[in-house]
Amino acid sequence: MYAALAARLADDSRVAALAPDLRWDFPLRLLGGMHYLVLGGEASWDDVDAMLEEHAPFLARFAAEQPVQTNEVARSAALLRGLAAVGRRRIDLLELGTSAGLLLYLDRYGYDHDGFDIVRRRGIDLNPIDVTTDEGARLLEAFVWPDQTERIARLRAAIEIVREDPPELIAGDYVELVSELVEEDTVVMSCVTTTYLPDERYAELVEKLRGTTWLSLEGPRHAREYEGMQLVLDGRVLEEHVDYHGES
Repeated sequence: MYAALAARLADDSRVAALAPDLRWDFPLRLLGGMHYLVLGGEASWDDVDAMLEEHAPFLARFAAEQPVQTNEVARSAALLRGLAAVGRRRIDLLELGTSAGLLLYLDRYGYDHDGFDIVRRRGIDLNPIDVTTDEGARLLEAFVWPDQTERIARLRAAIEIVREDPPELIAGDYVELVSELVEEDTVVMSCVTTTYLPDERYAELVEKLRGTTWLSLEGPRHAREYEGMQLVLDGRVLEEHVDYHGES
């Protein structure tokens, strides 16, 4: 349903007026803003036309300023397998592009893991989300479409777990900050974030993480037709074609 809505909006002149300089992720940002309004009871999916007309200033600002923020906790199963491959019993976990930090609790969502202990949970994000607040939880849910009921249920359950023991969230550019945060026993984790970096910034990150244990779950760079993600540890592919939402 929402893919069809995104396609419809792409041809809507009112949408073009909202964002003259379209980014490739503009449809996601716009739909996120619309869902944010619906979650707050300020608009309805039953009248998209009214939403676009009555909330145009808000939607334009949201689409221009709010980056896409997702924490798909089902990806935890693959990431846990990657952490097991690290071979440590105690793990100091640092996540790049952490959003709300939900993936830092990958060992608490009922997935099988190898008995290691995560002794520290830190995440870096340009705009970290605090899901201990109603506003933060609403914003994170806004980027999960309403017909994806299983994803929403997982998200809400994960938020409750994180609220019991919030992680250390660090606001900033992770390419700039990562070197000063990595310690001897740190495992750096990234999940669907480095794909947003331009090539020169990605190369800078790779250089800074040289010699550091780095677990990533990302699609191969510039391989737009690739189906899903690769689980990679220190440059070695552990698993090919992991489902994008971690559901298989």
